[in-house]
Amino acid sequence: MGTLRQQIIDLLRQEAMTALDISQAVRVSEKDVYRHLAHIEKTVAGQGRKLSFTPCTCLACGFTFADRRRLTRPGRCPRCRESRINHPLFRIEE
Repeated sequence: MGTLRQQIIDLLRQEAMTALDISQAVRVSEKDVYRHLAHIEKTVAGQGRKLSFTPCTCLACGFTFADRRRLTRPGRCPRCRESRINHPLFRIEE
C-alpha cells in the first residue's frame, strides 16, 4: 500500500479530489490531509510534477478565491460574508 502520503499521491494522480474525499479514502481527518498536502506539494515538485488545485468559490455570490495560496478552505467570503464556500479540488499534474 505504501505510506499515507504515497497513497494520497496515487489518488490524486488518478483523479481530482477534495480534502474531504481524500480523508474518507485514506481514513484520516480532513485537517491531517491539509498537513500532508503541504508536504506532498514539495515532494512532487522534486519529481517534476505539480500539485494543482482549483480555487474555492463562494456559493452565494460567486466570488473566486483566485489569489489564495493556502490549501485550506476559507471560512467566509470577503465580499458577502457568507460561509457557504465550496471545497478546492486537488490533483497532481505530470
